[in-house]
Amino acid sequence: MDSFSLKQEFEKLNLTDRRELLEELLILQELDGLVLQEASDEIKKQRDKKPCPHCKSKKVYRRGKQKNVQMYKCREPECGLWFSETTGTALYNIQLKNKWQSYLNCMEQGLSIKKIAKKLDISVQTSFDWRHKILSSLEHYIPEKLSDVVECDELELPVSEKGNQSLDRPARKRSEDFIRNDGTGNATTVQVVSAVQRNGEMFLKAVQTKRLSKEQIQEALEGRITENTTLITDKHSSYKAFAKANPTIKHKTLLAKNHVDKNDKSIHLQKVNNTHKQLRDFLRPFNGVSSKYLQNYLNWFAYLDKIHNTKTTLKKWCLTILLSDKAYLIYKLFKENAVLIRT
Repeated sequence: MDSFSLKQEFEKLNLTDRRELLEELLILQELDGLVLQEASDEIKKQRDKKPCPHCKSKKVYRRGKQKNVQMYKCREPECGLWFSETTGTALYNIQLKNKWQSYLNCMEQGLSIKKIAKKLDISVQTSFDWRHKILSSLEHYIPEKLSDVVECDELELPVSEKGNQSLDRPARKRSEDFIRNDGTGNATTVQVVSAVQRNGEMFLKAVQTKRLSKEQIQEALEGRITENTTLITDKHSSYKAFAKANPTIKHKTLLAKNHVDKNDKSIHLQKVNNTHKQLRDFLRPFNGVSSKYLQNYLNWFAYLDKIHNTKTTLKKWCLTILLSDKAYLIYKLFKENAVLIRT
C-alpha cells in the first residue's frame, strides 16, 4: 500500500483511534531506534571518517567493528590512540542504546527523572546519569558572542540543595518557606544572569550570590558582548559599572518598574522578562532543580528555544549527541560534583 492509500485509511479513523495508532507507531519507531540510526547515517554522509576526538586529527583509518560499532585508529605519531564512533559522545560506553530514543522523547515531554525511570524500566540513578550526559552535549550550542541589541537582567531563584542528605538547615517543605536573608551570611539565592539578543540568541549563567557585583557580571558574560552592541539593563549599579569597564558597549538603562522607557519605546526589557517567565514555566514540572545542576537545565532551556521551530526535534537531539565529542569529558567533570541518587 502506498503512502497516499495509507493516508486515506488513516483519515477514516476517529480521533481516538488516530491517537492510539500514532502512539503505537511512535513506540515501535523508538524501540527500533530509527531516528538515532537515521541521524548516524546522516553524519556518515557528511564525513567519511570520524576525526580523532583526542587530537582532532583527520588522519585516521578504520579498524573493524566491536559490537557493531565502527572502530578507528589515529595515524598521528604523537597520538596513535584507538577510538570508536561514539568515543567522547554522551553515548560512549552505554549498554542500553535501544532505550535512548525513548528517553529523548520523554525529555521532550518534560518528564522528571523518576517518571522517566519508571516509564522505561531503568533505575533512577541511570535516568539521572543519562539526562546529564545528554545535557553535557549542549556546550557547543552556547553562543560565544551576542551583538546588535541585547537585553540583560537577572532572575533570582532560591538556592536548592535537592538530593543533599546532610543539610545544615531544616528542609523546605514548600517554596514559600524560602528566606532570602537567613542571617548566616551565606548566599541563599542564585542569580541567573540572562543576556538575550533581540533576534532570539540567549546566554544564561547561574551565579550563586545575594546580589550581583560588577565582577560577577563581568565573569558571567566572559566578553560575549561584542563592540558597538546596545546593552539594555535596569539601573542596577553593577550593570552601570560593568558598562563603564567596557566602553565599546552602548549602554542604555530604564527603571525596572516602568518596563518600557517613557521617552524611547525601543528601550525595554520585554524580551528578557518574557524569557524569565518561560524559564520559570520550564523548571516548574521538575519540582525544584538542585542549584549545582541548574546550569545544565539553563543550557537545556536555551537549546529548546533554538530548535523549537524544527519539525524533527528528536532527530536534532540525536545529531547533537553524536556530534558532541566533548560531552563525555564534560559529564565526567560534572559527575565529580554530583550526588548519588538514593532510590
